Amino acid sequence: MATSRSGIAMDAQTSGKLIAATLLRHALGFRDCEKSTIDELLSKGRVVAFGKGEMLVRQGDVFDYLCVILEGSFESGVTQMDGRRHLLAYLQPGDIAGIFTLWDGLSHPNEMVAREAANRVMLVRSDDYRVLRDNHRSLARALELQMAYRCRLLFERVMADHSMPLEVRLARQLYLLSIISGRPHADGAQLTMRISQTDLGDFLGVSRQHVNIGLQKLKKEGLITLSYSTVTMVDPVALAQRAGLGATVAHSDGGADEGVHGPRC
Repeated sequence: MATSRSGIAMDAQTSGKLIAATLLRHALGFRDCEKSTIDELLSKGRVVAFGKGEMLVRQGDVFDYLCVILEGSFESGVTQMDGRRHLLAYLQPGDIAGIFTLWDGLSHPNEMVAREAANRVMLVRSDDYRVLRDNHRSLARALELQMAYRCRLLFERVMADHSMPLEVRLARQLYLLSIISGRPHADGAQLTMRISQTDLGDFLGVSRQHVNIGLQKLKKEGLITLSYSTVTMVDPVALAQRAGLGATVAHSDGGADEGVHGPRC
């Protein structure tokens, strides 16, 4: 019986790493790494499962890993002194977590909670990642791009001009989210993360009703199409222009033929 359980565990590890390999081939920064480099990273990984409501990490805990989200989703947030919870992000398959602690060795700045019935991640010990990073400069570049993206999103939220029309703020948010969570689609580029109007409202600090009005305006302009919890950008370049962003703002690293214009961005 022990052999059977071992075999099941091995299958779970193997299937998880196959998923990780596919996701990293499309992930910002990591998609530029050689296959052999990604294979070395996978060899150091360990796949772990979480049920709905389980904590991947608590705010203030030591988190000594690079983390790749494989299945399900995780809510990233902070709990304030008065008990209120402040939403930071929703982490979807292909997203990377643990970068702060990987770099500075301090405690984790926020908590991450599993949102779905079944969720899996791949964890790579920080010491193992640092050895690989020192041997493969592309891995260091991958985290640089990941962090640049996060800083851009954070800056966007901190510096949000609330006098800006809501549809413009929505266009900016959708375009920036597409850098990580966008895949090619017959009609343009589709966000792979399932995000509700309430979620978008939390990001922007407005009600779901106001988000719906803004989305309908973007849809009427022919920039997006909508289905249940899914947004497709019909014309990513035009959406970037509507948002007041340069059409290649997310691809200044030379990857403009990928990103929202091609494979996962």
